[in-house]
Amino acid sequence: MLRSEGGTGMSIAPRFKVYLLVLCLVSLCFAAAVPAYATELTGLNFTMETDPSTMTSPGKVTVKVRLANSGQTDITVPLALYDADDKIVPSFFDGGTLSQLKVGETHVWSGEYNVTQAQLDAGKLIFTVKAASAESAGSTISFPAEAALTYIGEKVDLSVKRTADPEVVRKDDTLTVLYELVNNGNVRLRDIRVREHSSISNKTETITALEPGASATVKFEKKASTSDLTSHPNISYKKDGSTETLRTSLDNLVIPSARPNLKLTLTADQTSVNIGDKAVLTLVMQNDGNVSYSNVSVKDAKLGEVFTNIDIPAKQTITRTKEVTMQETSSFLFEVNLKDNTGREQTEKTTELKISAYDPAKMIRLTLEMSADKTSIDTVPGVVGFTVNITNNSDFDVKDIKILQGLTQVYSIASLAPGATTTLTRQYQVSQGGKFQFTAQAVDSEKNTQTFTSNSMDIPYVPATPAPTKEVFATIPPVVTYTPVPAETTGISGSQGVNTLLILTIAAGALFGVSFLLFGVSTIMRLRAQRQSDSAYDHLAREPKRDYLDPDTYSDARGETTVSAAEATAPAEEIELPHTKYLKEDAPVVEPLAEETLVDETPAVEQAAEEGGYRLTRENEMQDAPETGTTEHRSRRSDKHKNT
Repeated sequence: MLRSEGGTGMSIAPRFKVYLLVLCLVSLCFAAAVPAYATELTGLNFTMETDPSTMTSPGKVTVKVRLANSGQTDITVPLALYDADDKIVPSFFDGGTLSQLKVGETHVWSGEYNVTQAQLDAGKLIFTVKAASAESAGSTISFPAEAALTYIGEKVDLSVKRTADPEVVRKDDTLTVLYELVNNGNVRLRDIRVREHSSISNKTETITALEPGASATVKFEKKASTSDLTSHPNISYKKDGSTETLRTSLDNLVIPSARPNLKLTLTADQTSVNIGDKAVLTLVMQNDGNVSYSNVSVKDAKLGEVFTNIDIPAKQTITRTKEVTMQETSSFLFEVNLKDNTGREQTEKTTELKISAYDPAKMIRLTLEMSADKTSIDTVPGVVGFTVNITNNSDFDVKDIKILQGLTQVYSIASLAPGATTTLTRQYQVSQGGKFQFTAQAVDSEKNTQTFTSNSMDIPYVPATPAPTKEVFATIPPVVTYTPVPAETTGISGSQGVNTLLILTIAAGALFGVSFLLFGVSTIMRLRAQRQSDSAYDHLAREPKRDYLDPDTYSDARGETTVSAAEATAPAEEIELPHTKYLKEDAPVVEPLAEETLVDETPAVEQAAEEGGYRLTRENEMQDAPETGTTEHRSRRSDKHKNT
């Protein structure tokens, strides 16, 4: 038993040793079988990328390959580059092969490759580096690398940027309108046409093609006049592979014609100061035109550079101030250098401003205080009494002081001692209400006229309010009437009296209406008879016009009636004239007067009236008829009456 166990133990140990020995031998054999170049390639790093990595359609890309040896041994095995179609790349180093790659070395290669639709759909592009095997001819070891591809849809995007120079154009200057066109899409654009507004150009500019990401410029020029110009382009183009015309446009851009209007004003807070005092100069630049100015600088011969980098936009006013310490009497004249948005540079100057600096002992100081005896006037014109106190605050006598009201000198002071006060009282007739102020003027030691003003007073015209009138009312005592009441009432009752009054009122109204109607009818008939009589007289008094071609007939002046010879000789009694009904049958017939007695027919008319007859006369015809034709006219009328 023990032998058996001992035998068994002795048999297990040698067997384990045998297994271990066999394993070692197998490992040695395997290591001997692995070629040396397999160890060299363990440090090879292979990467790639494409440009662009995003595509809208199949096309060419730039492939960039990077090979690096990060191992511990040099790679002496030749490395070959194969594209996505498993074709060797001939341009890869020496005929498509890199002979060696030392430790730490990096080699980069780039070239073009035509990407297919299948590769876009797959979303990647794969290149491979291969090394030849040493064990058998034709066997290789492959190291693949891939680059991602993104396939997107078609994008058409043409951006247009417009620049007008200058922004405001002067007459006879040249306006340049520049367009920058950029293809921001991913497709090729072609046949790009740009046409400007007719006020600038009638020419059409054309760009043959524009690749994705590419840009081009188009320029138009116009010589300006006095009229405003308008830019409104019409841009058309087509995408590659399509016949559809696409369009884009920009908003209207008005380029105004320059109308500059810049006013410069230089003032000071005081024009007379003591030596050593400060005066504040104010420059006002009022731009009422449509031209803007930029980078404006201001200088003065005495002060040097006063202001810099000032912008004066159109329709705005810019104010700048400068504090100056006065050591002597000085004159200031600001010179303003301008550059406007038309591209023109110019220089403008202010008017000269003089500030006098005095020794305090020689400085004139006058104060004026004004008062009035009225705060308003109630009549126009009115009288106002003014009082003005003039005080000399100077250190010396001030001579020849003139006192003015408005522009009129009203008083003069020959000399006023230091600290002295003179009172001026005047009555003035004013034509209307208003503001009043007095002024004093004196000439200083430097022959400058100094002006001092009083306080101002507003004296308006206020009409006087009339005094109320007291109205007297008379009291009239009432009238009392006493009516006796009969003891017994007889006659018509109250209701009967009312009915009777109503009937009488209706009857009176009817009577009045009938009378008014009869009066109207009578008036109408009288007027109608008068018109007929006037018409008959006009017919008798009208001078006929004879027809000398047919002596037997004639027509009246208006051509209304033609009378035959037989009718002309008919007896008078057979012809009834419209006015004859107004003649009495028993009235005597008045014979026509002779021609010589018709010169003055007033007696004849009176005679006819005494005889009881009637005579047809027209005062207007007698008055209007000329003296030379009176005899002839009456003679013809007498002949007409005879024929009648």
